[in-house]
Amino acid sequence: MRTNAILLLALLGVVSTGCSAWEARQAALSAPTSDVAGTWTGKTTGDGKFSPITLTLSQTGTDVRGVMNIGGRPDLSGRVTGSVKGELLTLSLTSPSNFGEIWVQQDNMMTSNAFGLHFTLRRSR
Repeated sequence: MRTNAILLLALLGVVSTGCSAWEARQAALSAPTSDVAGTWTGKTTGDGKFSPITLTLSQTGTDVRGVMNIGGRPDLSGRVTGSVKGELLTLSLTSPSNFGEIWVQQDNMMTSNAFGLHFTLRRSR
């Protein structure tokens, strides 16, 4: 009986976490379209180490183009294209095909798994 209660509580925790993430994503999609134009800098973690990242973007409406440079990661550096909807920016490397979803709030960007990395960026002013 105790094992069943523990399993039920664990399942409830997983479901509520999933629902919270889904609700946050839906709220981000419903927000006004973010302005992502400019130069963004920060650090990314991958392979257990920090690497500098620079993302320079131009924006026309919801369409986004630019260049991403991740120190020590030529495989994840190069031209990017994408779109922004609400507070969610979806970017794809033009070669090789690789993409990520990034959450934007004013002058900050963050992701937990875009391009297989975690990173936080701040817009340069």
